[in-house]
Amino acid sequence: MSKPNFEAPRCECGTLEALSKEPSIPIVFDAELNEYNIVGTPLQQVLIYHCIFCGGQTPASRREELFMHVTREEFERLKKATSGLRTLDDVVGAFGPPDFDHPAGISSTEPVGLGPPRTTNFRQMTFSALSDTANVYVAIGLNDKVQFSFTPKPVARD
Repeated sequence: MSKPNFEAPRCECGTLEALSKEPSIPIVFDAELNEYNIVGTPLQQVLIYHCIFCGGQTPASRREELFMHVTREEFERLKKATSGLRTLDDVVGAFGPPDFDHPAGISSTEPVGLGPPRTTNFRQMTFSALSDTANVYVAIGLNDKVQFSFTPKPVARD
């Protein structure tokens, strides 16, 4: 699958807008995010990056406005705070119990030779009190080895 071409001009042909108004066509416009999606079921949708008719870029998304900005300084602070932690015991010893503990919180699918792809579920913990702007996620693998990711927190909404 190729990546979106963000150097293409914006779509001005109106095809996606017209198609999104047709009930029998699975293209939906999300006004809050300013995005067009192909929708299968409510939990299955694919973001459209380019118009299917003219190839122009879809409107700029407002998705980033829904999340806080994590400064480079804060990212580096979190990276340093987690750098020596290698196991689940290290993490809980340093940060205490997580805010959320998801037994099958994250999954990874990868090809396996000529056979079908393999999907592996990993336990995931969330620590939300370690930063004002980011959640810290901990994926726990074999032998309780850990990997960290930092994700911007949602902006508080009225």
